[in-house]
Amino acid sequence: MAMNDSWAQDDPTQHERPRLGCGRDLDEVWASIDEPPSAHEQHCEDCRSARASLHHLASVTDSMREKDRTDPELQPGTRVREAIMMVARAEVRRGRRAPLARTGFGAVDISEQALTALIRFAASTLPGVRARRCSISTTGPGGTRAPSGDPVDVTDVRITLRVALPSTMRIPPAMVSLRERVGAIVQSQTSITMKQIDIVVEDLYDL
Repeated sequence: MAMNDSWAQDDPTQHERPRLGCGRDLDEVWASIDEPPSAHEQHCEDCRSARASLHHLASVTDSMREKDRTDPELQPGTRVREAIMMVARAEVRRGRRAPLARTGFGAVDISEQALTALIRFAASTLPGVRARRCSISTTGPGGTRAPSGDPVDVTDVRITLRVALPSTMRIPPAMVSLRERVGAIVQSQTSITMKQIDIVVEDLYDL
Protein backbone atom coordinates (compact mmCIF):
# COMPACT_ATOMS: atom_id res chain seq x y z
CA MET A 1 0.00 0.00 0.00
CA ALA A 2 1.97 3.00 -1.23
CA MET A 3 1.65 6.27 0.68
CA ASN A 4 2.34 9.72 -0.68
CA ASP A 5 3.07 12.70 1.57
CA SER A 6 4.08 15.21 -1.13
CA TRP A 7 0.58 16.70 -0.93
CA ALA A 8 1.41 18.04 2.58
CA GLN A 9 3.81 20.54 1.02
CA ASP A 10 0.90 22.13 -0.84
CA ASP A 11 -1.42 22.16 2.19
CA PRO A 12 0.52 22.31 5.48
CA THR A 13 -2.72 22.23 7.52
CA GLN A 14 -3.40 18.68 6.33
CA HIS A 15 -0.04 17.09 7.17
CA GLU A 16 -1.57 14.58 9.61
CA ARG A 17 -3.99 13.06 7.10
CA PRO A 18 -2.26 10.31 5.10
CA ARG A 19 -3.01 9.76 1.41
CA LEU A 20 -2.48 6.73 -0.78
CA GLY A 21 -0.14 6.65 -3.73
CA CYS A 22 -3.09 7.36 -6.03
CA GLY A 23 -3.82 10.57 -4.14
CA ARG A 24 -6.94 9.44 -2.26
CA ASP A 25 -7.41 10.30 1.40
CA LEU A 26 -7.21 7.14 3.52
CA ASP A 27 -10.21 8.34 5.53
CA GLU A 28 -12.29 8.27 2.35
CA VAL A 29 -11.43 4.61 1.85
CA TRP A 30 -12.34 3.81 5.45
CA ALA A 31 -15.65 5.70 5.21
CA SER A 32 -16.84 3.36 2.44
CA ILE A 33 -15.19 0.17 3.73
CA ASP A 34 -18.56 -1.56 4.28
CA GLU A 35 -19.71 -0.76 0.73
CA PRO A 36 -18.73 -2.57 -2.47
CA PRO A 37 -15.55 -1.17 -4.05
CA SER A 38 -16.04 1.68 -6.48
CA ALA A 39 -14.94 1.51 -10.11
CA HIS A 40 -11.71 3.26 -9.15
CA GLU A 41 -11.05 0.93 -6.23
CA GLN A 42 -11.58 -2.14 -8.41
CA HIS A 43 -8.66 -1.16 -10.66
CA CYS A 44 -6.41 0.76 -8.23
CA GLU A 45 -3.71 -1.35 -6.60
CA ASP A 46 -3.24 1.17 -3.78
CA CYS A 47 -6.94 1.24 -2.93
CA ARG A 48 -7.28 -2.55 -3.10
CA SER A 49 -4.34 -2.95 -0.75
CA ALA A 50 -5.73 -0.31 1.62
CA ARG A 51 -9.18 -1.93 1.67
CA ALA A 52 -7.67 -5.34 2.43
CA SER A 53 -5.62 -3.92 5.29
CA LEU A 54 -8.60 -2.03 6.73
CA HIS A 55 -10.84 -5.10 6.48
CA HIS A 56 -8.22 -7.08 8.40
CA LEU A 57 -7.96 -4.34 11.02
CA ALA A 58 -11.74 -4.26 11.48
CA SER A 59 -11.86 -8.05 11.80
CA VAL A 60 -9.13 -8.13 14.44
CA THR A 61 -10.74 -5.28 16.36
CA ASP A 62 -14.14 -7.02 16.39
CA SER A 63 -12.51 -10.23 17.56
CA MET A 64 -10.73 -8.46 20.42
CA ARG A 65 -13.90 -6.67 21.49
CA GLU A 66 -15.83 -9.93 21.55
CA LYS A 67 -13.08 -11.56 23.61
CA ASP A 68 -13.19 -8.66 26.07
CA ARG A 69 -16.92 -9.26 26.53
CA THR A 70 -16.82 -13.04 26.91
CA ASP A 71 -13.46 -14.02 28.41
CA PRO A 72 -13.78 -14.14 32.24
CA GLU A 73 -10.04 -13.55 32.64
CA LEU A 74 -10.36 -10.21 30.86
CA GLN A 75 -13.28 -8.93 32.94
CA PRO A 76 -12.40 -6.15 35.40
CA GLY A 77 -12.31 -7.14 39.06
CA THR A 78 -14.54 -5.70 41.76
CA ARG A 79 -11.94 -3.14 42.82
CA VAL A 80 -11.43 -1.95 39.26
CA ARG A 81 -15.16 -1.53 38.69
CA GLU A 82 -15.51 0.29 42.00
CA ALA A 83 -12.64 2.62 41.09
CA ILE A 84 -14.22 3.35 37.70
CA MET A 85 -17.57 4.12 39.30
CA MET A 86 -15.92 6.41 41.87
CA VAL A 87 -14.33 8.38 39.04
CA ALA A 88 -17.64 8.51 37.17
CA ARG A 89 -19.50 9.73 40.24
CA ALA A 90 -16.80 12.31 40.90
CA GLU A 91 -17.14 13.68 37.37
CA VAL A 92 -20.91 14.00 37.83
CA ARG A 93 -20.51 15.72 41.19
CA ARG A 94 -17.87 18.08 39.80
CA GLY A 95 -20.54 20.13 38.03
CA ARG A 96 -23.03 20.24 40.92
CA ARG A 97 -22.82 22.98 43.53
CA ALA A 98 -23.89 22.99 47.18
CA PRO A 99 -24.85 26.51 48.32
CA LEU A 100 -23.15 27.78 51.48
CA ALA A 101 -24.49 31.26 52.17
CA ARG A 102 -25.44 34.63 50.74
CA THR A 103 -23.28 37.69 51.28
CA GLY A 104 -23.37 41.27 50.19
CA PHE A 105 -21.22 40.28 47.24
CA GLY A 106 -23.51 37.44 46.15
CA ALA A 107 -23.96 33.74 46.81
CA VAL A 108 -21.15 31.50 48.03
CA ASP A 109 -21.18 27.83 47.10
CA ILE A 110 -18.92 24.79 46.98
CA SER A 111 -18.67 21.97 44.47
CA GLU A 112 -20.26 18.76 45.65
CA GLN A 113 -17.04 16.96 44.77
CA ALA A 114 -15.03 19.21 47.12
CA LEU A 115 -17.57 18.78 49.91
CA THR A 116 -17.51 15.00 49.49
CA ALA A 117 -13.71 14.99 49.64
CA LEU A 118 -13.83 17.03 52.85
CA ILE A 119 -16.33 14.61 54.42
CA ARG A 120 -14.22 11.59 53.53
CA PHE A 121 -11.13 13.31 54.93
CA ALA A 122 -12.98 14.11 58.17
CA ALA A 123 -13.99 10.46 58.52
CA SER A 124 -10.42 9.27 57.94
CA THR A 125 -9.18 11.29 60.92
CA LEU A 126 -10.76 8.65 63.18
CA PRO A 127 -8.14 5.85 63.39
CA GLY A 128 -9.24 2.67 61.64
CA VAL A 129 -12.05 4.25 59.61
CA ARG A 130 -11.85 3.80 55.83
CA ALA A 131 -14.27 6.17 54.11
CA ARG A 132 -15.89 4.94 50.94
CA ARG A 133 -18.86 6.34 49.05
CA CYS A 134 -20.59 9.51 50.15
CA SER A 135 -23.84 11.06 48.91
CA ILE A 136 -25.10 14.55 49.69
CA SER A 137 -28.61 16.01 49.72
CA THR A 138 -29.24 19.75 50.06
CA THR A 139 -32.60 21.45 50.43
CA GLY A 140 -33.57 25.07 50.72
CA PRO A 141 -36.28 26.91 52.65
CA GLY A 142 -39.55 25.03 52.77
CA GLY A 143 -37.87 21.75 51.86
CA THR A 144 -37.45 22.68 48.19
CA ARG A 145 -34.41 21.06 46.62
CA ALA A 146 -31.89 23.64 45.55
CA PRO A 147 -31.73 23.87 41.71
CA SER A 148 -28.34 23.14 40.17
CA GLY A 149 -26.47 26.37 39.55
CA ASP A 150 -28.98 28.48 41.52
CA PRO A 151 -27.65 28.85 45.11
CA VAL A 152 -30.18 29.43 47.90
CA ASP A 153 -29.86 29.76 51.66
CA VAL A 154 -29.30 26.22 52.83
CA THR A 155 -31.45 25.04 55.71
CA ASP A 156 -30.89 21.31 55.41
CA VAL A 157 -27.77 19.36 54.40
CA ARG A 158 -27.84 15.59 54.79
CA ILE A 159 -25.18 13.05 53.95
CA THR A 160 -24.90 9.29 53.75
CA LEU A 161 -21.37 8.01 54.26
CA ARG A 162 -20.35 4.38 53.76
CA VAL A 163 -17.33 3.14 55.66
CA ALA A 164 -15.27 0.06 56.46
CA LEU A 165 -14.16 -0.54 60.04
CA PRO A 166 -11.68 -2.85 61.80
CA SER A 167 -13.39 -6.00 63.02
CA THR A 168 -12.19 -5.20 66.56
CA MET A 169 -13.78 -1.74 66.69
CA ARG A 170 -16.91 -1.23 68.77
CA ILE A 171 -19.39 0.07 66.23
CA PRO A 172 -21.91 2.09 68.35
CA PRO A 173 -19.34 4.39 70.04
CA ALA A 174 -17.40 4.62 66.77
CA MET A 175 -20.52 5.92 65.00
CA VAL A 176 -21.00 8.61 67.65
CA SER A 177 -17.38 9.76 67.32
CA LEU A 178 -17.53 9.63 63.53
CA ARG A 179 -20.65 11.78 63.32
CA GLU A 180 -19.12 14.31 65.71
CA ARG A 181 -15.87 14.53 63.73
CA VAL A 182 -17.52 14.85 60.34
CA GLY A 183 -19.98 17.47 61.59
CA ALA A 184 -17.32 19.51 63.40
CA ILE A 185 -14.75 19.51 60.58
CA VAL A 186 -17.27 20.32 57.85
CA GLN A 187 -18.79 23.10 59.95
CA SER A 188 -15.41 24.64 60.73
CA GLN A 189 -14.25 24.54 57.10
CA THR A 190 -17.47 25.52 55.31
CA SER A 191 -19.90 26.89 57.95
CA ILE A 192 -22.32 24.13 56.91
CA THR A 193 -24.16 22.59 59.84
CA MET A 194 -25.16 19.03 58.97
CA LYS A 195 -28.80 18.30 59.76
CA GLN A 196 -28.42 14.56 59.34
CA ILE A 197 -25.38 12.29 59.05
CA ASP A 198 -26.14 8.68 58.17
CA ILE A 199 -23.25 6.26 58.56
CA VAL A 200 -23.44 2.87 56.87
CA VAL A 201 -20.90 0.23 57.89
CA GLU A 202 -20.65 -1.87 54.76
CA ASP A 203 -17.52 -3.86 55.55
CA LEU A 204 -15.27 -5.06 58.39
CA TYR A 205 -11.62 -5.83 57.89
CA ASP A 206 -8.92 -7.56 59.95
CA LEU A 207 -5.95 -5.55 61.14
